[in-house]
Amino acid sequence: MKYIVVHAGRRDDYQVALALAEENALKFLVTDFYAPYDSILIGNLIKILPKSIQSKFLKRYKPGLSSTLVFISYLSIFYEILYILTRNIKYSTHKDKALGNAAKKLSVKHGIPVLSMNTYAKYAFEGNKIHPKVLFQFHPHTAFVKKILTEEMEINPISRKSLLQEYEFSVSDEILEHLSTEIHLADHIICASGVTAKSLLNERVSKDRIKVIPYGVDTSFYPYEKREIRENGSVFKVVFIGSLNQRKGITYLLEALDGLPNVELHIIGRGIFDMDLISKYRVKVSIHKNIPHDEMISILQNSHCFVLPSLVEGFGQVILEAMATGIPVIASENTIAADIIIDGENGFLIPIRNHAAIREKIQMLINHPERVQIIGDAGFQTSEKLNWKTFRAQIITDLKSLYYKK
Repeated sequence: MKYIVVHAGRRDDYQVALALAEENALKFLVTDFYAPYDSILIGNLIKILPKSIQSKFLKRYKPGLSSTLVFISYLSIFYEILYILTRNIKYSTHKDKALGNAAKKLSVKHGIPVLSMNTYAKYAFEGNKIHPKVLFQFHPHTAFVKKILTEEMEINPISRKSLLQEYEFSVSDEILEHLSTEIHLADHIICASGVTAKSLLNERVSKDRIKVIPYGVDTSFYPYEKREIRENGSVFKVVFIGSLNQRKGITYLLEALDGLPNVELHIIGRGIFDMDLISKYRVKVSIHKNIPHDEMISILQNSHCFVLPSLVEGFGQVILEAMATGIPVIASENTIAADIIIDGENGFLIPIRNHAAIREKIQMLINHPERVQIIGDAGFQTSEKLNWKTFRAQIITDLKSLYYKK
């Protein structure tokens, strides 16, 4: 059992390729940049880029995943550089095609199947007779996401500015067709969450071709801190981590907090910051842009609940990361929360677009301060079970089941 894995960058911290490498089952990881690099050409290419971009590429390495197992697509590097310089989405699409085609050529040459992340799979699978063709669908299908976000713009017109910046609205009809084609070319599809699986079922993918395997978290980077019981009358601190845009459901959180006394909201984020979304609410807000990791951990450890009311996420990694620190989590059903949270036991599960449900959960934690520690501890125990080692083991078990079926 060997596979060729294909994706650009540090997709999921290289955990899929690492899982196979640990089992001596990885033929190649087909990617763009990977360091440490032995190629003089790659080294010279990196040197001519701005230092901020150089540092980004130099982080693309995973202990345990030898560079001898990595196949670099130079054409994908060329298109990546063009994309960085121009931000033209067509170059990103060309890069995806270059990576997928490189994986297909290696697959046919060596007679080894491809495990492709979505966006590359159409090119890797089409015309390739080597089976099984395994797709890792890390985002919900684009049509599913676009429908939810389009509905949101109709419900909440102020959200239009930030939502139109989302990837789904930059995708051409041709690429949307490619994304639909690849899910039907795959023999087997791995999803990181139930909501992603649901998006594929909506596209008429049969349930027996889908396996949900949740991501993990490295708890050493998100250390647990026991919560002290909050004194009556003291400030209740709420944390939100993510882009300040409506895809994350930020206005529903603000509406939930509007007018609540002695409550502070800490927004930690990078990327899109649509300040228009927060202007009308009576909420004390502190915004932390691009802060160091240690500072983010300190805020989490000194707050009383974490809220992610996203309209749709492929996973929502920040949910697991927050749980690892021992803070109670309130998250929407359109994230991994629906797969790992039992409402009221190890966190709180809320419907999307429901500020009343968010307010009810927060009010309960305010009125019953001892529940902050109890729920937080239960969430921490969940995060301990969902580690990357467990994820890698489940990937191997799933791929072995395909091998034996074959």
